[in-house]
Amino acid sequence: MAPMHDPKLIALAERLQELRDEKRYLEGEIERVSTELGEALDAGFKGALGDVTVRVTAPRPGLRITRAEDVPRDLCSIQPDRKVILSRIAETGEIPPGVEPTMGRPTVYTSSASSAKE
Repeated sequence: MAPMHDPKLIALAERLQELRDEKRYLEGEIERVSTELGEALDAGFKGALGDVTVRVTAPRPGLRITRAEDVPRDLCSIQPDRKVILSRIAETGEIPPGVEPTMGRPTVYTSSASSAKE
């Protein structure tokens, strides 16, 4: 029997697609809820909310390369190097041409009371 007509393989392929669709949905929900919780709590918060231990880190600045050709060559390897650019911004406070700073979001970590005991 040709693989494309094998009912078991068809069922596996369909189940895999269902799981991937569900994963994309859940990842979006995780991001949405995490953002909402992080915005509601102060950066540096660490404590219990119900049966969940929550820790919120401060947002880290990011950057967007607006025009790679405008970024000074000493801040590039093959392309603009974000780590080098962020270090330079931290050292000098100056934003090089071709770069736009972005505001990061707080990161929210959680653990349940039951998993902390294990």
